Formats: sequence, C-alpha cells, structure tokens
Amino acid sequence: MSNGDFVGIGGAPSKRNLKIYWLVDVSGSMADGGKITELNRAIRVCIPELVTAAEDNVEIATFVRAMKFSNEATWHTGETKIADFKWNDLSAYGLTSTGAALRLLAEELDIEKMGKRNLPPVCILISDGDATDDYDAGISELLSIPWGKKSVRIAIAIGSEANIEQLAKFCSHKEIPPLLAQNAADLVNYIKWVSTSVTRGMTNSQIGGGSSDTNVQLPPPPAPTVVTNVDDSDPDVW
Repeated sequence: MSNGDFVGIGGAPSKRNLKIYWLVDVSGSMADGGKITELNRAIRVCIPELVTAAEDNVEIATFVRAMKFSNEATWHTGETKIADFKWNDLSAYGLTSTGAALRLLAEELDIEKMGKRNLPPVCILISDGDATDDYDAGISELLSIPWGKKSVRIAIAIGSEANIEQLAKFCSHKEIPPLLAQNAADLVNYIKWVSTSVTRGMTNSQIGGGSSDTNVQLPPPPAPTVVTNVDDSDPDVW
C-alpha cells in the first residue's frame, strides 16, 4: 500500500474517485445538420464502454456528471456512479454561454466539494460555435482554483464554425488541440476516446502514486474520418 492510500474499514485501502464532466453546448446552431441528435447518440454509445473501462480499474470509483449550456449553464445530470448513469437526450436552443459553463464547473471543482485526494477530474467541453458571453473570464476562474488547474481538459469542436482558438484555451495538454468533428463518425470516435481511453490511461498511470498532477501521458486521439466527394450542401458534413 502506497503512502497516498487511505485505509477503510477492515484495513482495506479506500478507493480514489475519478470524476468525469461533460460540458455540452446546446445552443440553437446545434440543431443544424442533426448535430445535437448525433451528440446524444454518441454519448449513449460510449456509456457501456466507459462502464467497462471503470470495471477494469477496481481501485478507482468513477463518477460522471453532465452540464448543458445555451442562454445559461445548468447541470443536466447529478453526479452519478458510472454503472448507474443514464442519459436523457438534449435539445438545442438559444445562445452559447460557454463562459457561464466554465464558471459553473469551477464551482463544482471547489476543494470543499472535491476533497484533496481524488484523481484529476476529466473535463470534456463540446461546442460548435463562439461563446456569446465572457469566455476568458470563465477560463480565468476555472484555472484560478487548484482542481481546475490540475484537471485533464479536452475540447471537441463540432463543425467548421466552431471557434478553435477559444476552445484551445480550455485544453490542458497542448499537444492535443481541440478535436474537430466534421461528421457523426468523428463525434462518436472522439467522445468515446476521451471518455474511455483517456480515463483508462490516466488512472493506470496514477494508481498508487498519490499524484494529482496533469503530467500524465494521454493516448493519441483517433484519426478523423476521411470523407470524399462531398460539397458544402452535404448534410452529413458539418
């Protein structure tokens, strides 16, 4: 047993918590080209694999929570053990309050709620456009708190209208810039990758070490899907 382990009842090491947060843009533009429909499908598809990834790490208790943001940012689900997690489909409407989403995440990552010994949380920001509020203020607030700064942060850009420069400010690992999903297959692959491969790799590298740093080797993301012979009117390309 490492020096970082807590001891539970009967002398057994207590589990460390891994918390995964999905921050999902549900602004009106997400209705275009069926993006919100495909996003709902992508998350449902990845849940069984995320359950399997969690079962492979018996030393870790994995929790998931989802946020939606449009005119405002609100929690779409409570914090739930991955084995019990259910997805309710989202609808698209309104503006893109990404700054508010980042501030709401910062509140959730407060040390009083997170504790001191969890694994770095994995935060996944998914958006198809520009923030319509103060994005930079949200980033500053998130990075001003310890767990915000230590979190593993991945951004998925949906379609060519997404603001890559804004989303890049969110990313914790600069060698992995925002992942651009230009079709439904890309979206499924990226959400599955960050929700399973990233969390599996991160927990394997930190189990027993007591580390809470983001200095963790992330696996390379999947290559984008090759789409040929399409034009701007193709509904399957965003």
